[in-house]
Amino acid sequence: MSKPALFDYIVFAVILILPIVEWQWYGPRCLRAIRAGVSGARQRVYRAEVIALWLVTFCLVGLWIAKVRPWGGLRLGASGALRLDSGLLLAAIVIALFVLQMQKIQKALQRPRVLATLREKLAPLELVAPANDGERRGFWLLSLSAGICEEVIYRGFVLWLITAWAGLIAGIIISSAIFGFMHMYLGAAHVPKTALIGLLFALVVVASGSLWPAMVIHAAMDLSSGEISFRVSEAARALSEPPPLTS
Repeated sequence: MSKPALFDYIVFAVILILPIVEWQWYGPRCLRAIRAGVSGARQRVYRAEVIALWLVTFCLVGLWIAKVRPWGGLRLGASGALRLDSGLLLAAIVIALFVLQMQKIQKALQRPRVLATLREKLAPLELVAPANDGERRGFWLLSLSAGICEEVIYRGFVLWLITAWAGLIAGIIISSAIFGFMHMYLGAAHVPKTALIGLLFALVVVASGSLWPAMVIHAAMDLSSGEISFRVSEAARALSEPPPLTS
């Protein structure tokens, strides 16, 4: 394994600072705009997140190319066929479960009590949950970007960096904790849940020897979450609208 250089630690510091900026300044600012009904507020959040994710990812890829490092360090290189195939099979199973969950929830949304419960559970996602078709399409792009870029950043670079000086187990735990902290803008209660998800992603990456299965699962999870939020929002609006007048 290649050793981290000074610039690696600078990039690592930036990765740690960005969530603090989002939590303390950018997130609350955007949330105020969304609650005030500012036109296009969510789309601007999506665009900013997508740009930030890809900038950091391109920076890491450029760093790897400049240093002529093996892609296995980011777990973007070749891995054993059986390990990778097992990871991709797991990803396919997870996607199938998300589809079944979506179908079940869609049927349950017809019951007002279930709808109210889901709206309460999804309240912390108000900042990022799409509420109309335009925002829905923007969230698709954000979900795909997060699935690819966050895996490169956290299960690729951060896991590699910490493993280099503290070992694999520490790398898995610390990278998962940082991934959880990165979601602080959604509320403190969301951090341990996201850290646990990050831990599961890290185990998938280590077991499969590749980021690709985790990328697929991550993107599918975000897409599913956004789609559920969108459909709950649609069902709530339909319930609150008066019935059409009949002649």
